[in-house]
Amino acid sequence: MNIQNILLFIGGITLFIYGITLTSKSMEGFAFTGFKKMLDKITAKPIYALGLGTLFTSIVQSSSATTVTVISFANSGILRFENTLGIIFGANIGTTVTAQIIAFHLTKYGLLIFAIGFLINFSFKKEHVKAIGTAMMGFGLIFVGMQFMEASVAFMKESPYFVNLFIRLSEKPILGVLVAAGFTAIGQSSSVTIGIVQALGAQKLITLNAAFALVIGANIGTTITAVIASIGANVQARRVAASHVVFNVVGAVIFLIIFRPYVNLVSRTSGDLMRQIANAHTFFNIACALSFIPFVNQLSKLIKKLVPGEELIIEGGVKYLDKRLLKMPSFAVDALFNETVRMTGIVKKNLETFYLMVDRNKPKLNSEIKMREHAINNINREIQAFAPLLMQKTLSKEHSKKINLMINIASQVERIGDIVNGLSQLTVEKINNNILFSEKGKEDLHIMMDVVKNEYELVEGNFGKMNEKLFKEIEDIEQSIDDMEVQLRDAHVGRLLQGVCFPDAGIIYVDMLSDLERISDHIYKIARLLREATK
Repeated sequence: MNIQNILLFIGGITLFIYGITLTSKSMEGFAFTGFKKMLDKITAKPIYALGLGTLFTSIVQSSSATTVTVISFANSGILRFENTLGIIFGANIGTTVTAQIIAFHLTKYGLLIFAIGFLINFSFKKEHVKAIGTAMMGFGLIFVGMQFMEASVAFMKESPYFVNLFIRLSEKPILGVLVAAGFTAIGQSSSVTIGIVQALGAQKLITLNAAFALVIGANIGTTITAVIASIGANVQARRVAASHVVFNVVGAVIFLIIFRPYVNLVSRTSGDLMRQIANAHTFFNIACALSFIPFVNQLSKLIKKLVPGEELIIEGGVKYLDKRLLKMPSFAVDALFNETVRMTGIVKKNLETFYLMVDRNKPKLNSEIKMREHAINNINREIQAFAPLLMQKTLSKEHSKKINLMINIASQVERIGDIVNGLSQLTVEKINNNILFSEKGKEDLHIMMDVVKNEYELVEGNFGKMNEKLFKEIEDIEQSIDDMEVQLRDAHVGRLLQGVCFPDAGIIYVDMLSDLERISDHIYKIARLLREATK
């Protein structure tokens, strides 16, 4: 071993990692959009989720990117834990595509592929075309990196130390598993570990026995990324990480038991060692995934016992809106109404969570409010996009009026959601800075909160039946809240002058009063819209 070989290996592995990163990042946005669109439709069926995980990972060339994405969706409440399992299984299959491509021995064309990708990226202005060019540049660098790594390890053929080491790995698979697991955990990329194994295979430095042991270890080591991503996340995100670890470790144990028969079987699939290594990787992950798919429910129950806790699910997408309903406008109008009512219910839940946060001094509830706020914004966007498409259809005067009503109400509800989110942030600031309200201040604030909640519930509970009497009641409440804000501000100033309240508390307190009054204004506007619609 000399310094030139070390530098060549470092340069090769650097280009290999950068190539994978470049390919992943260039295709991520492109794949992510489709991934999100398909989530709600197919993840409920494990076999479809498996396909989605395989496809997404094949495109972005990174199982770590897939698992981290799934963990973030689980953490935000978009995905149920049970629905993530199929995607995790599929991610393990998708990541084997890199090894299969490498096995085509395209290393000598690496620079050519990079050059073609550069020309595409440089010559076209459309983002999706440029992304394809960048991905090709990434693939080119993967092959150049492989070429460097293969050249750097060639000397090992003449080294008794390395020859004996690889013989030991062949004879003791568990040693190879541990070495690869540790290396992959540090590097956080199983593709890099498999790439190095294939480089050793290209130089005939390693047997299939030793290579497969390293493959198994790489599969275990890659789970560290999911574990790190789940630190500080909620219970469903931690369950996703735990399921990834359990799935990969159990799969590794099973294949260590049938190690030699499996290696003998794979050795018959090709005369080329690099292809054998790629096949061992691919077949191993396919077999594990297909073996676990029938037992998704059992695995889910096991993980829930290992990681106990209450799961929070926020349905961030639309539930009733579907473009296929545009062919039946009357059904589409009903769907628009139901989606708006649903959105109103989510805002109500956020209002209740904010009240709980104030009562119990629990800043952690802010994350729950933020999740719902994200869902509220998404639903409002979908409503605002769906309504104009519906308006283009042949509609009755009543239906046209109802669509306009839902557009306006959704906008008002979304603004209430924004204000509640702001109130939640103020409460977090108050708790984190140990700012205290006076007893009288707390009592007055709770009175105003209760009146606002009552006003909101009156509108939300009578969404389709706003008569004159009910509207007058809501109008009176809104006026009383306006008066209450002025009275409570004056009372607060009096307490400040008496030294009962402190200026820091006063800033947050007055902002809260103002925000509650603004919520009341928007509730009144919704009531007025509903009242006018009945005329």
